[in-house]
Amino acid sequence: MLSDTITAISTPLGEGGIGIVRVSGKDALIVLDKIFKPKTPKDLNFVKSHTMHLGYVVDAEGNTIDEVLVSVMREPKTYTGENVIEINCHGGLIPLKKTLELTLQAGARMAEKGEFTKRAFLNGRIDLSQAEGIIDIIRAKTDTGLKAALGQMEGNLSRKIKELQDKILGVLAIIEAAIDFPEDEVDEVNTFQVQITIKEVFEEIEKMIKSADRGKIIREGISTAIVGRTNVGKSSLLNALLGEKRAIVTNIPGTTRDTIEEFINVGGFPLKIVDTAGLRETEDLVEKIGVKKSRELLEKADLVLLVMDITMGISREEIDLINSEKIKNIIVLINKIDIEQSQLEK
Repeated sequence: MLSDTITAISTPLGEGGIGIVRVSGKDALIVLDKIFKPKTPKDLNFVKSHTMHLGYVVDAEGNTIDEVLVSVMREPKTYTGENVIEINCHGGLIPLKKTLELTLQAGARMAEKGEFTKRAFLNGRIDLSQAEGIIDIIRAKTDTGLKAALGQMEGNLSRKIKELQDKILGVLAIIEAAIDFPEDEVDEVNTFQVQITIKEVFEEIEKMIKSADRGKIIREGISTAIVGRTNVGKSSLLNALLGEKRAIVTNIPGTTRDTIEEFINVGGFPLKIVDTAGLRETEDLVEKIGVKKSRELLEKADLVLLVMDITMGISREEIDLINSEKIKNIIVLINKIDIEQSQLEK
């Protein structure tokens, strides 16, 4: 119901300089009036929109909870299109939670996940494409991803869709006119223009579909699985790519029993790298589960990095992996090539 007023903590929980409690709805100012005491006496119902005010959050007994800065933003020029209050608290967990509890006691209800953006859409502040862009900004893992998301939020995709809609409506108008007034001869120029326009629309839609695949990679990353037999250097490769020790590196086979996921930036594209458990036969129940999960991830991955140990030779399982039709793209990496030939012969 858009008639009620919602509230939520809009910053990540944890210790920090600032944490924000957001309130949106027709009674946002009423909620604020019940819990906020300005440092300089004033009636916030009459202050200008998009202004900030210093004061204190207080409970029903008048006890001070925190010193805060309050942003007052009046409809319709707000994110949700409604009256919006943002209470900038100190970023500790207790001040934020207590302030949130007070807004609930003052008449607001807890917002559902994504409800502020949902209200922005329902109130016509953004369209669905822009809503997706906002989510992508939050989740962006590279500069390229952020740039693409900003473009979508600013309406780049929406404008393209609107242009196509206008072209289609123009074609429909010509066709409907021909149907409604069959006695009038349809201009040959119009008929030709309809065909040209339809062709252009199809071509533009095909381009957008193709670009969607690239957009998916920018948003979600290229799923990359590091796979190989136990103790061939998979975890060492992961640590080298990350530039830090994320995985345990030992000479003990089966050290990595579960998958490890990390993102790295390669030329503006995020790689979601998964270090899998080593492929081998084992009696260890926990390791068996890890190996089974590794096989499942291989088939879903966009890219597979098969690490092989030059000292071990090639196994039947590695040959099967290279030839597997279920694996989309595979790169074979030969490890330990720096070992001297004399040592290999031993």
